[in-house]
Amino acid sequence: MRAVQIHGEKDIRMADVPMPEPNDDELLLKVASVCVCGSDLHYYMEGGVNTKRIVNPQVPGHEASAWVWDDRAPEFGLKKGQLVAIEPAESCGNCEPCHSGWPNMCVNQRFHGGPPHQGALAEYFKANRHMIVEVPEEFSPAQAAGLEQVGICVHALRKANLQVGQSVAVLGAGPIGLILMQLARAQGCGNLIVVEPVDYRREAALKLGADHAVASFEEVAALNGGEGVELVLEATTDPSAFDQAVNIVRWAGRIVLVGIPTGITYNPIDALTMRIKEVTVCSCKMMGDVFPEAIDAIKRGMVDIEALFTHHVEMDKAIDAYDVQATHKDGCIKSVVYPNGIPS
Repeated sequence: MRAVQIHGEKDIRMADVPMPEPNDDELLLKVASVCVCGSDLHYYMEGGVNTKRIVNPQVPGHEASAWVWDDRAPEFGLKKGQLVAIEPAESCGNCEPCHSGWPNMCVNQRFHGGPPHQGALAEYFKANRHMIVEVPEEFSPAQAAGLEQVGICVHALRKANLQVGQSVAVLGAGPIGLILMQLARAQGCGNLIVVEPVDYRREAALKLGADHAVASFEEVAALNGGEGVELVLEATTDPSAFDQAVNIVRWAGRIVLVGIPTGITYNPIDALTMRIKEVTVCSCKMMGDVFPEAIDAIKRGMVDIEALFTHHVEMDKAIDAYDVQATHKDGCIKSVVYPNGIPS
């Protein structure tokens, strides 16, 4: 079958790979769509994410939807041909984090799409029942694939403890930043400022509900009555973004780190200012067990996920899709690849 493989930094190729062979507890899935994620772009542009590096050819793709393509589907409570989303993080269910309600912190986790575990950017994929998420019949393949990124943002907003009327700054208007700002707006935030250097992404932020969209963090205070914001949601690849967040957050404010910085760490931060302001900082790893909330956010219109999907391509254009999204060409916010063709 056809698949996309990343071999290292800026080395991405089409390949023929063996068909997956499901075990007794797994089902064969025909991949419907795969969204290109920011972490995929780290693997493509840098050859890895933080300390996790590509050593062997890696099939990316962890934001995916598929049709159940296995005659044993009824044994798993599913129907053959049913559209589902794929949970890429396969947790063990037996370790302390899993028992404590933190499956995203599983010590035995297998994350499909990150080395050494292959992802879904191929014509077929296999998954156990716990990785298969049923979605409403009205969902499109792209909406189903987008659930994972919405789930990340739902998890981040939980950590943020946003209160009605609080001022919010979102650093970055990529897909995650644009979802975060939509959820913050839906949860009743006050002044909502987005910081994004790319002009067409600032325009997208304004269309999706931001009060202000500016190119530099230095403009935030002037748009918030001369003071810092109560909550900063950091969703960029910029290593300096953490320090920017410290500068624009208000006293006793909160910072939630959602983005993955280029390289392996953030730049040094102004720890003295952070202490004097008594800032609360927390971070997010993936999404936890929030698929029901992510589905609800799309169904209720809290998140317009379709607005982020600017580019839809078939498998033979997948490599181009990575380049277009990584280099901000052609107004790209997010690309969706359809390994078995774009549904009519």
